[in-house]
Amino acid sequence: MEPTPPNRRRVVLTGATGYIAGQLLPAFRERYDLVLVDVRDHDRDGRPVAGVQVLDLLDDPGDRFGELCRGADAVVHAGHLKPQGTPTYAAERRNVDMAARVYEAAQAAGVRRLVVTSTNQASKWYERPWREGRIDRVGPEDYPRPDTWYGWAKVAYESMGFLYATGQVGPVLENVQIRIVAPRPIRAEDFVDRPAQDFVRDLTGWVSPRDLQQLYVRSIEAGSVADEHGVPFQIFYGVSGNARTFWSTANARRVVGYAPQDDSEREFADAVAEVLGRG
Repeated sequence: MEPTPPNRRRVVLTGATGYIAGQLLPAFRERYDLVLVDVRDHDRDGRPVAGVQVLDLLDDPGDRFGELCRGADAVVHAGHLKPQGTPTYAAERRNVDMAARVYEAAQAAGVRRLVVTSTNQASKWYERPWREGRIDRVGPEDYPRPDTWYGWAKVAYESMGFLYATGQVGPVLENVQIRIVAPRPIRAEDFVDRPAQDFVRDLTGWVSPRDLQQLYVRSIEAGSVADEHGVPFQIFYGVSGNARTFWSTANARRVVGYAPQDDSEREFADAVAEVLGRG
């Protein structure tokens, strides 16, 4: 990763005690003056996360979040309310409302750029024709096709992000949506009774912590994230430089100079030999 800029940016991070934030924080703490926000001050294993301001973005009548955004160079939205029980529109609608709150507050505070944690679930349906051998690749330019309410919610606030980036609902709010695919270790034991293609799917979508950090940092710090029409909006797939590919990172490489360093088949070579050697 490139050297830390001499003038440290002020960055607000929501969902600061979550799983994705836990991967980002080592790099973020080194580079930025951080404002950490979440509904709790500890991670999912009960460990305290230093510096977190406890705040519910959906219950903030005094606009405390808006105040925290003032003077920030960027907001990174990684907050997510995990629905309990059967997934429903109503449950995921709360996440869309939270994203709307973040956009609104960032714009009102004069924040230049928003980087949003999205997911490949926004286009998860494409895995079906991929598994059937009818397509080889999906990219950010392909029409979003979720097949879960979770994916639908991500599509909803990706679309909302584009609206804010156009400047048609107030000052332009630049934004990048990062569709993370598989940000977790790939273990052979997790695929004992599953098709080998499930394993290959995770190989294609794996992203290492350092590649994820790099992608977020470059999305925050890039001079421009303008698309081909001049709108400062991008969707990037969050995957490493894996030998097997399905989700395209071409625009991330082109627009912000993303240069992933890791490859799932090298990182998990033993698991590859075990799972793919079974047949």
